[in-house]
Amino acid sequence: MSAMLARLRMSRPHWWQTAAVAALLLCLLISTLVLLNPLGASHVAAAGSAQVTVNANQSLGTLTALSRGLNTAVWDSNLRDSAASTDIKNAAIGMLRFPGGSTSDVYHWQTHSLVSGQGWLDPNNTFDAFMSLVQAVGAQPIITVDYGAGTPAEAAGWVQYANKGGPGYSGPVPTYAGASSTGHTYGIKYWEIGNEIYGDGTYGASWEYNNNPHTSAAYASNVVTYSQAMKAVDPTIKVGAVLTTPGNWPDGVTNSASPQPWNQTVLSTACPAIDFVIIHWYPQNPGNESDSGLLASTSQIPSMVSTLRSELSQYCGSHASAVQILLTETNSVSSNPGKQTVSIVNALYEDDDYMTWLENGVTNVDWWTLHNGPVAGNTSSSLYGSAQYGDYGVLANGACISGGPCEPAADTPFPAYYGLQMLTYLGNAGDTMVSSSSNQTLLAVHAVRQANGNLAVLLINKDPSNSYTVTFSLTGYNAASSARVYSYGPTSSSIGSTTASGSPLPTISIAPYTLTTVVFAPGSATTPTPAPTATATPSPTPRPTVTPTVTPTPTATATPATPTPTPTAAAGLSCSVHYAVTSQWPGGFTASLTITNTGSTAINGWTLQFAFPSGQTITQLWNGSYTQSGSTVTITNLAYNAAIPPGTTLGSSPGFNGTWNGSNASPSAFTLNGRTCSVV
Repeated sequence: MSAMLARLRMSRPHWWQTAAVAALLLCLLISTLVLLNPLGASHVAAAGSAQVTVNANQSLGTLTALSRGLNTAVWDSNLRDSAASTDIKNAAIGMLRFPGGSTSDVYHWQTHSLVSGQGWLDPNNTFDAFMSLVQAVGAQPIITVDYGAGTPAEAAGWVQYANKGGPGYSGPVPTYAGASSTGHTYGIKYWEIGNEIYGDGTYGASWEYNNNPHTSAAYASNVVTYSQAMKAVDPTIKVGAVLTTPGNWPDGVTNSASPQPWNQTVLSTACPAIDFVIIHWYPQNPGNESDSGLLASTSQIPSMVSTLRSELSQYCGSHASAVQILLTETNSVSSNPGKQTVSIVNALYEDDDYMTWLENGVTNVDWWTLHNGPVAGNTSSSLYGSAQYGDYGVLANGACISGGPCEPAADTPFPAYYGLQMLTYLGNAGDTMVSSSSNQTLLAVHAVRQANGNLAVLLINKDPSNSYTVTFSLTGYNAASSARVYSYGPTSSSIGSTTASGSPLPTISIAPYTLTTVVFAPGSATTPTPAPTATATPSPTPRPTVTPTVTPTPTATATPATPTPTPTAAAGLSCSVHYAVTSQWPGGFTASLTITNTGSTAINGWTLQFAFPSGQTITQLWNGSYTQSGSTVTITNLAYNAAIPPGTTLGSSPGFNGTWNGSNASPSAFTLNGRTCSVV
């Protein structure tokens, strides 16, 4: 078997191929097809028009630096590509998972090796190499320790090395092959105990390597032992246990060796020792993909979260409210990915998937995966698109199927990558998800009230044939009559943007199978718009009240310490900008801005854009976004939620950090709220 095939084999399980569960799968498939509401169901409104309603006062929770994550793997030979690093940053990914799914249960971190015969890894993708990527992109790591072939001592040693034992620790730090023996102060908070351990043969199907007894009780007991060993060296870490996803095999299954359902057994024993629970969700089985079924599957998410919270409440007692839920793997199909994974359909599902889990109170969602490789999965003509292969990765790795088609060059984005990038226009850390709805079954909607004062609405047209003309009804938010519109569809090569205007609000046309984010700026108002107020989670058990102890990623927009200022008219607005380089090093520099309002009217909730000439190329941007046209790079959406009174200067407090290739550069033009500022 080639190295590539070995890597792909480790990427996802193949439990459906076992005869022991064939009959069960057939029953589950029939039940799923009956229960799913197909997207061909009747619409509430006539195709062609849609009404979107947003209540900006009804909070569904706050996005954090952990909200959007992505899986990585030790077998990914493109993991350290500079292009991949840039793409991760531009998609504002806040969490990276390592060392990669089922590989985690055969991976020995200290020797950077796998159990013999259990796959392949890139010798250069060591733990420290992964952490270099994490630091370069400003993300937080989540580590899956080796439960299948490892020991509690090995896991504790990893914590010792990664965090130098944590605050106050003075004990020994283990050596690490090819690296310093003094350890690091990475400060890694999130640690999983194994990956999909219920797939070790406990219920018949076996894809997960496990040297421990194959029972739910054994796993539950060992989670306690692992947690105690790991927290003995760093009590500040958070430890997570694997659960089955409600309504998905083997949830609720029992046998003589495990007479109680997996979740009941694990939580009853291990809950006092854990800080979060782990689930995975792939709504389809290979060979049975359906575009309409996939796009409808997100309707199951609220009930799955509700069931999990009920189980936490039942088996964890008073500790339940402190236990977070992390979805550390998700994609469209459970294995052997086909053409659907590289089509626009997967991007549509992806954005609805992320936002629905997050709106229902899940702490983190991690897509599988950064790079994976081509697979000759389902290429049926019943699925959208013309690709003759599938790939779980959001970026291509440039490989070919033996005797078959080849992917684009390594690090070429697939639609799922642009799905991730589209979410950055909707909201980032510190922004508030708010209630939204559509009167069209095939038009999903999600809304975020951004910390800079803007209101963003994501429209997902799941209809393969019909466009929708969308009108908006906004409660609790006074919007300007123009909005910025970002769009990505079946023929797009990247996310495009334009400005739409209307009275009192713009009307937006969204094409079939298209993602569209509409960003409203505050309009003129005489009274402040009320801030969103928290409402009850749509589940019987209260949402966790513990806030993750994390350092926000650089892409985060801090929640303003002062109320959102009342916008005022732009009449008389003028400004000047001073730009200063504060530090410089090979390949980049850090700069600060001071902005003076030379007009007669306050500038409120302002956004800034500026251009760099002479072929400067951005490689890092902590806030906002950028485009490049010819030799000019334009930075947009640098936002600051504060007022600049007439005649006053805002100092370097808004801050700006950026890294460019090439020599020192100075901006050629500044634009503030649509007006050109003089450079001084």
